[in-house]
Amino acid sequence: METVVDLLDYGNLARIWLEYRNPDTRGDATFELHVTRQTDDGTTYEDSVTHLSESEREVTGLVLALAGYLVHDVHEEMPLILLDSLEAIDSERIAQLVEYLEEYASYIVVALLPEDADALDDEYQRITEI
Repeated sequence: METVVDLLDYGNLARIWLEYRNPDTRGDATFELHVTRQTDDGTTYEDSVTHLSESEREVTGLVLALAGYLVHDVHEEMPLILLDSLEAIDSERIAQLVEYLEEYASYIVVALLPEDADALDDEYQRITEI
């Protein structure tokens, strides 16, 4: 998760992680989402998920989904990633994310607005009409 957060460079998002709660009781087991921020002076503090901007929430969801995909080696059985509704993330970050994911998925399908697609290298195959 740290690699994707660093890659997408959301300045004050320092860390995102899930805490497994009540692991001894099957029925009551839950996960708690933690977000840690870092200020310009280096102070680190835990923040509420409700304080995240729309793009930070999008990135948090992506980070968690990709972490599961990679940690559980899903990419070895299902070498496909489909990304949609990334409008809250700017085009340069989307391009960096796609480039990073090439290492893990043989096939990456990304639904993008034309202006976001322009940030991707021309080597990527594009479908502009259906």
